[in-house]
Amino acid sequence: MSIDLRFHPKSYQEGTEREWLITNGLGGYASSTILGANSRSYHGLLVAAKDPPTERTLLLSSLDEELVSESGRYNFACHQYPGTIYPQGFRHLEEFRQDPLPTFLYRTEDGATVEKKVCMASGENTTVVRYEIEGYGLFKVVPLVNCRSFHVASRAPSMNQERIDLEGGGSGVRLRSNCDFVLVSDRARYVREGLWFNNLEYEVERQRGLAWTEDSFSPGRFEVQVDGRLTFSIVASIDRDSPDGAEELVSREVERIRHLAGNRRRDPRFRRLAVGSDQFLVQRGGGKSIIAGYHWFNDWGRDAMISLPGLLLTTRRFDEARAVLATFAGAMKDGLLPNDFGAEAYNTIDAALWFFWSVHKYWAYSGDSDLVEELFPAMRAIVDRYARETPGSFCDDDGLIASKPGLTWMDAKLGGEFATPRAGKACEINALWYNALKAMELFAEVLDEDWDGGLAEKVGESYEKFWNPDLGCLYDLIDEIDPAIRPNMVIAASLPFTPLDDHQIGEIVAAATEELLTPVGLRTLSPKDAAYIGRYGGGPAERDRAYHQGTVWPWLIGPYTTARLKAGRGSKKERDEARELLRPLMDLEGQIGVGTICEVFDGDEPRRPGGCISQAWSVGEVMRAWSEDVMGGARRLKRGGV
Repeated sequence: MSIDLRFHPKSYQEGTEREWLITNGLGGYASSTILGANSRSYHGLLVAAKDPPTERTLLLSSLDEELVSESGRYNFACHQYPGTIYPQGFRHLEEFRQDPLPTFLYRTEDGATVEKKVCMASGENTTVVRYEIEGYGLFKVVPLVNCRSFHVASRAPSMNQERIDLEGGGSGVRLRSNCDFVLVSDRARYVREGLWFNNLEYEVERQRGLAWTEDSFSPGRFEVQVDGRLTFSIVASIDRDSPDGAEELVSREVERIRHLAGNRRRDPRFRRLAVGSDQFLVQRGGGKSIIAGYHWFNDWGRDAMISLPGLLLTTRRFDEARAVLATFAGAMKDGLLPNDFGAEAYNTIDAALWFFWSVHKYWAYSGDSDLVEELFPAMRAIVDRYARETPGSFCDDDGLIASKPGLTWMDAKLGGEFATPRAGKACEINALWYNALKAMELFAEVLDEDWDGGLAEKVGESYEKFWNPDLGCLYDLIDEIDPAIRPNMVIAASLPFTPLDDHQIGEIVAAATEELLTPVGLRTLSPKDAAYIGRYGGGPAERDRAYHQGTVWPWLIGPYTTARLKAGRGSKKERDEARELLRPLMDLEGQIGVGTICEVFDGDEPRRPGGCISQAWSVGEVMRAWSEDVMGGARRLKRGGV
């Protein structure tokens, strides 16, 4: 079965609800809707990462095509302006497909066809747009450009133009302002103009309560005469000033993506996600990192450690996994891993604890003890620091870690206050702490290093305080008791080394099944709780308030599936049920992004998708749970209780 995806949108509304994305391994990307109509300030055909993987800058917003023939003028672009959509090129769109590159097929009333394929060069801030046209007439392409942060819509700056003429008939332009980039074609002729496209509207940003109108600049147009059949390319780049090799670049990228899909005998849905998983892997300095989500996230420590096993280990990309772990270990400061790597922020209590989970998974999959030995001093430093205190946390006399508000993964902020503060001793933080200590015991044995297991024993005994006998699950917080039913208890139950016994894991799974489980992940709070918010939407304050107060997160289906398999002792019946649980996410039902999994869904039906269109831990945890729990991969990993 093919991994290609095909769409035939019947309306503008339907077409703008699905978005495609391709990336370049640097943090740069190209993305839009399947109509080619930009609905976000983040959309564009070239968003370059000028300081990989950050400083992402929108350069080329769109290419607007028109075919002028004897039978009429056919516009293929779409833009939203106040009160109207113009032009309405979606009416000529016969099909959008990802095969594996984003491809638009247009057909005119007189039978002409235009196929537009978008490709990003791996390792370059370069986009190639390749056209194959059958018909007759003058084909025009009008670029809309900018030079701004990809976060905020604004008016394009004035740009100086430097014409580029090439042997063989191609030409283009170098544009200079605060940015310096090239638009060039191998066969089309560039004609200088200088037009403004004012009051472009980005509907999704309006709904999100953000800046949503923009003025884009068009420096000129490309045009070429079509007499039967024609193939040509337009290249946008900050790294090259010639279209030479554009066709080879596209072919090479297609082959690379096909290789990522892996063994054809594997489930095509998994192979599709394996291709999507590559979007998150990026260069950082001389190493590798993982972008948390597109369009707007940087590389985050917690997200990278949670998503790494699914993204890179289930696909057997061990070299890249090793490089990511080494990158984060190298960024450690005083026993802490960065939360937001790009912002050099270390304001998290759990990123370093997830590091142990990720290293342990890497070792279990690869058997590579050399990396464990290399990382052992860093992991020892983490334990030493956490056994005393960190900025915002301390290890109590009972061995458990208590932290200030906003340091767990539920860290959304409303002004100066946290929406879900979770101050105190959190159930998943201390389960991760126990897991880290037990992993160190194992690694010390493997490496023949000295290690005292007394602290792990103390933490395991003290963890009994989290058990809520009245509800048959965990308190979310202790000391100041919080009995809220949240998915954090499921994380605790899913870990390779958990302080919970089999009976407790079964009770936790039962409680989560009754109150948190949905077809697309787990709610972050029980709907029975007075603080529950079932809809994620509105402006920044409304969204942040709902973020961890009932909103569904797909990534949590991974810990849930693993805990459920533990409770059922990995029986075939449980694996079959896990397959069905993962099916909606594996089938990409209700997603925004093409071939990927989004960040969140509403807690209430109809559970609209929201947040990032492509989230690393959503994709990673679905892939890990599918590989380990459904396909039995965990049973084949003999090392260390995985």
